[in-house]
Amino acid sequence: MSIFDKVEEIRKQPEHIRLRWAWGLTAIGMAVIIIIWMISLSAQISSMNEKEVSEKKNKVMVEEFSQQKKSIEDATKQMKKVLGNQTQNNQ
Repeated sequence: MSIFDKVEEIRKQPEHIRLRWAWGLTAIGMAVIIIIWMISLSAQISSMNEKEVSEKKNKVMVEEFSQQKKSIEDATKQMKKVLGNQTQNNQ
């Protein structure tokens, strides 16, 4: 039985049965659309979560690098002082 035969059969039915078919197919179509929408929405949310995680990791790395920079700057200052003192002592 083809879809055209089924449509023709439904057309021959009384109006209340045609309305049942119309509402039933509308409900099925809406259910399919809602399912697709939910899948799409969950994919977008997971994508946003991945971006947030990567942004947090980047912030942590920047903070760690800034702390290391301060540490290196302090070590450099101390080395300059030590080398400066040694140069004065040698003279």
